[in-house]
Amino acid sequence: MKNGSSDKIPDHQTKKSSINFYSIINPIGRWFKTKKMRACHFLVISTLFLLLVLGLHDYLNDYVYIVKINDHEVGVTDNVEEVNRFITLLTESCGNLYGMNLEPDADLVLIKEYKPGVKTNNDLVRSAIRQELAFVTDAYLITIDGDPFVAVREEDDLDFIITGLKNAYQKSGNGVKTIGAYIQENLQIEPCSINPDLVLEAEDVVGLLVADEIKSSQQAAIVKATPDLLVSGNGYAFGYYDLPFSIIYLPEDKSLKAEPQLINEKNVNVSTVEEVRVRETIPFDVEYIYDEEMWIVQREVTTEGVEGLKEVVYHITRENGLETDRIKINETILNEPVTQVETVGTAKVSAVGSGRFIWPVEGGGEITPGRGFSSWHTGIDIHATTGTNILAADSGVVWFNGYGGTQGNYLILYHGSFWTLYLHNSANLVAVGQEVQQGDIIAKAGSTGRSTGPHLHFEVRLDDGSGEWLTYYQHTPIDPLQFFTP
Repeated sequence: MKNGSSDKIPDHQTKKSSINFYSIINPIGRWFKTKKMRACHFLVISTLFLLLVLGLHDYLNDYVYIVKINDHEVGVTDNVEEVNRFITLLTESCGNLYGMNLEPDADLVLIKEYKPGVKTNNDLVRSAIRQELAFVTDAYLITIDGDPFVAVREEDDLDFIITGLKNAYQKSGNGVKTIGAYIQENLQIEPCSINPDLVLEAEDVVGLLVADEIKSSQQAAIVKATPDLLVSGNGYAFGYYDLPFSIIYLPEDKSLKAEPQLINEKNVNVSTVEEVRVRETIPFDVEYIYDEEMWIVQREVTTEGVEGLKEVVYHITRENGLETDRIKINETILNEPVTQVETVGTAKVSAVGSGRFIWPVEGGGEITPGRGFSSWHTGIDIHATTGTNILAADSGVVWFNGYGGTQGNYLILYHGSFWTLYLHNSANLVAVGQEVQQGDIIAKAGSTGRSTGPHLHFEVRLDDGSGEWLTYYQHTPIDPLQFFTP
């Protein structure tokens, strides 16, 4: 064996020996090393994924829906479907209350926005929707000469209203027959979308028009909610728990989409023409026979007059029940009138008085203080209780028996050279043309006419020479007290 070579292990032998040793050790080491690294990697990846999921969850939760009604923010929600379900339920419930198909009358939108830290409150959103959301229904608008008037439910309601108005002013029976009726204004109807509170029943429209009760103040009924009671503008009150939901609040400016004045002061005028048959009396004529032996204040009816009777047919035009025109169409005489014949005196009244007077109140009586004869008081006021006998101060003829607003019941007697007047009587007991004697009871004391209490206003007037009484101040008044002995 050569030096340095005999002990050397050939290379192939050395490698063979090495492979055999590590073939057992190295795989075990690599297995442990790989498993550790894999576990570490899994843990890192899992942690990162969890953090990513949690971060994504938080990020997504920071997205909310802003609820807006007519560009006005009313709340924040995280559940769109719940909001839609609530609006659907609210619409159906309101529709059942009104008995109409309703639709929300608002632009309601939900806008998704990233709002970190903002908390949602679905109860608050529902409450705000109740307060803000209004509804409309399909109805029919009645116009008068092109101007919006009222809304009704059905298209046929216009015919019902027109017929009802005409019938309200038509009459029949008792000689009355309506031969024509028409509405002066042009009434039309057209579809509209309107607040359900403004939809009237056809019967109510007829009643309002006939009763003339429509006023411009009758605008949309406003319904406001308080914590425990809901009160409507129509005067109805509802307990909060009586309804499945809160009544909708209707803004004051809510009206038709075309925004006409819904109810105004314009009336509908109904004209009718009636044929009326009535019986009317025919006044009788008076024929006078003049008698020179009778005084001019005396007259006698020798033949009583009798009124005639006729049937008359009129055509009467009325506007809203008030007569505006009447035309006589026909007249039939049923009974002719009988002429009355009167005999009238033409002779002047005789001077039957003595010119000496007695006190005209039975039992005496004092003159009311301050009510004696003067330039402004043309007689004397003698106190007398109601019903006291009034006496003729002198013999004479009754010239006048009647009533005056100031004088009350009063008499005028002619005595020849003088006239006497008796005012404020409770009753007059003699007739015109009757001759009376001094002291005869001619009236009862009273307080008729312009009087402050029962008394007799007594006057004496000096005849002007005509012997006739033509006007009230024709004859000069004189102081009555000069004819009585103190």
